[in-house]
Amino acid sequence: MDRASKLPISATNALSKTDRPFPDDYLTAVPEEAVWLANFVSARTRRTYQAAVRSFIAFHGLEGSQELRAIGQSHLIAWREHLIQSGASPRTVQNRLAAVSSLFQHLCERQVAPRNPVAGVKRPRVNTDRVEATALTPEQVRRLLQTPAPDTLKGMRDRAILHVLFYTGCRVSEVTHLKVKDFFEDAGYWVLDFLVKGGQRNRLAIHHELQLALRAYLAVASHGYERESPLFLTVMRDQRRKPLTSRQVSKLFHRYAFEADLPLGVTPHSARATFITEALDRKCPIEAVQASVGHRHIATTKMYDKRKLHYRESASFAVRY
Repeated sequence: MDRASKLPISATNALSKTDRPFPDDYLTAVPEEAVWLANFVSARTRRTYQAAVRSFIAFHGLEGSQELRAIGQSHLIAWREHLIQSGASPRTVQNRLAAVSSLFQHLCERQVAPRNPVAGVKRPRVNTDRVEATALTPEQVRRLLQTPAPDTLKGMRDRAILHVLFYTGCRVSEVTHLKVKDFFEDAGYWVLDFLVKGGQRNRLAIHHELQLALRAYLAVASHGYERESPLFLTVMRDQRRKPLTSRQVSKLFHRYAFEADLPLGVTPHSARATFITEALDRKCPIEAVQASVGHRHIATTKMYDKRKLHYRESASFAVRY
């Protein structure tokens, strides 16, 4: 049974065109959709939401704003089932539905769409108590940090990147946004000044080991005195220097994780889970951990805690009868 026959709506011709390439300028060519997209402050959010809407449009072979605005709840249900059957995690499915819902909420507010078809579509249940990222043991972290070559520019750069991830718990995107001027001394402490979600700044005093790794890298890099330069640049034979992208940082992380013989499923986000878990395990106040990683809500920080479900802190140990 094809997709069009599964969806009892009249626009079957449009729905059957699922193999048609989706034009890159689709959203920017439609005024209200473009306004919706441009209204997000974060470039990463714009890319994520645009990709989700493109995925939905491509799945149904929609062409033009009128077809997009005329879709119904059955279209969303079919797309949701497609995502689930394709192996998307519950959180991914939720996020993609949220992106399409955000677009239609905007269209409804502008009175160019009659309703939000995402409303009422059941979302997969997500475990909101725990984050799925795997946390590493201290021994595994040490092994990973020592994997890059200590005597090459690329190796020293990659060591510094891994140290930033594991000693600050920052996101990969925050690593790529760092500039040389964001590493400096303040009130007797060496700090990194991160650009975090929502365009906010998060200034964090850093561990001595991280400071040494950054100093070692900048000592051999040629851009250490260029304050406006991105902190982490590509290493090219022809001396061309470009800022590292999030994709490149993720790729190098996975390569070193493989070389360090770490378990499958370890990702750059594992560094964030590891940092939070280790800090809490060493009795760092959760409010300080929350501030360090830039979480708006303390409940989010708790979701990253990978300690053995707080067994050692069980209230059962405190009672006496």
